[in-house]
Amino acid sequence: MNGVKISIYKVFATCFLMFLSSFLCFAMLYYSKASVVFASGNDVVSLETKNRIEANLNLDKPLVEQYKIWLLKVFKGDFGTSLISGEKVLSLIVEPLKNTFILTIISLFILFFLSIVLALFCVVYQDSFIDKIINFFTLSFFALPPFALALIHILIFGFFLKILPISGVSDIGFEDDLLNRFEHLILPLSTLVLSHLAIFLRIARASFVESLNQVFILNAFARGLSKIRVYGHFILKYSLGVIISYFGASALSFIMGAYVVESIFSYNGIGFLMIQSIIFKDYPVAMFLIMLSILMVNFFILISTLLVKIINPRLNYA
Repeated sequence: MNGVKISIYKVFATCFLMFLSSFLCFAMLYYSKASVVFASGNDVVSLETKNRIEANLNLDKPLVEQYKIWLLKVFKGDFGTSLISGEKVLSLIVEPLKNTFILTIISLFILFFLSIVLALFCVVYQDSFIDKIINFFTLSFFALPPFALALIHILIFGFFLKILPISGVSDIGFEDDLLNRFEHLILPLSTLVLSHLAIFLRIARASFVESLNQVFILNAFARGLSKIRVYGHFILKYSLGVIISYFGASALSFIMGAYVVESIFSYNGIGFLMIQSIIFKDYPVAMFLIMLSILMVNFFILISTLLVKIINPRLNYA
């Protein structure tokens, strides 16, 4: 019964968060100096023309009235059309959503396994040269913000070495070429993984070190079990719940990091589209993507919580 109450509370909390976030984001867009009028690239538009275009799009109404119109449409399942392209929002986001999904899922898998493998190396060879060199490089990457790390990738691999593409999802005419799409994915993927690796590595390492002092681990070593079996089975299984729960807790920062990386590399994903829609005050697209991002974060947390309970039912992260 307690679990049901917690679930109901989380649903209501999520709904309230989405309502509050939607109004605040709508208000920020409303009071920004941007305008959909300039989306065509024509910066020389008379004030009269600008006001007439905005009036035709109902953008001349007060904040509360505009928000009310948008909210009523959402409740009816109508997410509107883009003020820039005239395309339905749901059809517009299909391709960017797929690209963001590919980028985030692959980077999460790489980040998860890389942090565990490197953390095991650091624990097995604790305070050795290997441990220190791994920590030095990962902390160096962590010290750089994602946009700076992205620019370094662009300079090294795009301008100096000229071996990898630095923008877009694929070359024009090669949209169905998987190899070409993979080449465009490498730099955003590397930037996203390296910018988050240090913190995930430290969490995994701390969890492994803590597990070494557990009684059942000491008993396993006392029974003469090999290091591979103790580390690979007992320690990893004990620590996995903590590591996965942290992945869930860092969902917001990870998704925001992915959006920054997409914008730097002009990678046609949710983040890139969101920034474009905010710059040009494309309300329907911007608001839908903001709400979608909140749902993605909550879904991320839900999946990690379920995985933790499956791996170790005794742990309670509710």
